[in-house]
Order: sequence, then C-alpha cells, then structure tokens
Amino acid sequence: MADYPKPPYPSQRQPMPGSTANMDPRPDHGETSYKGSGKLKGKKAVITGGDSGIGRAVAIAYAREGADILIAYLDEHDDAREVKALVEQEGRKAVLVAGDLRSPEHCRSVIK
Repeated sequence: MADYPKPPYPSQRQPMPGSTANMDPRPDHGETSYKGSGKLKGKKAVITGGDSGIGRAVAIAYAREGADILIAYLDEHDDAREVKALVEQEGRKAVLVAGDLRSPEHCRSVIK
C-alpha cells in the first residue's frame, strides 16, 4: 500500500482553475497506484476536465484499461500535457482540446 501524506496539510489557495503542479501535497490520481486490466481495450472516451482532479484520475484509469482518450479542458495547458504524457506512456492515444464547455459550439466541436 502506498504511503500517503497525513493531515494536517499546509494551507493553500489557488485562483480557479487551479494547477496540480502547485498543490502540496501533490494528489494521487493513480499515476503509480492504479493497475489496469484491459477492460476498455479498443474503446474511446471523452473526458471533460481530464487535466486535473477526478478527470485526471479517470483519464489515467481509462488508459490503463486500454481506452484512447480525448481530454477536454479549459486552459490548464501544462496539466493537460502532463496527463497526455501519462496516457501515452500506457501505449494509448491522447488528444487535447482546450476551450470553454459552457459554449454549445465548443461542445459540438469536441464531439465532432
């Protein structure tokens, strides 16, 4: 079992949207702890908010399960590129699409 940091954690604030790189302690999104078993082999997934938090964890898990990923995110380019590299390390394809999902046009372009 992984040795996780224990509370109390240092107080911290970031403007929205935040950056994973600036978090202390850095959250575990499954980068090393999650082991896949190929349940999504040959599938494709669109993950919104896949650059951080739960979306990042889902992108890593889906890649380890065998899926190719499209990551839709707002503007946290460094975090998104980091997740893309993690997905590609699993031998899966990753496509990054930045933009505001509050825009119906952007949503349609993500799916197209």
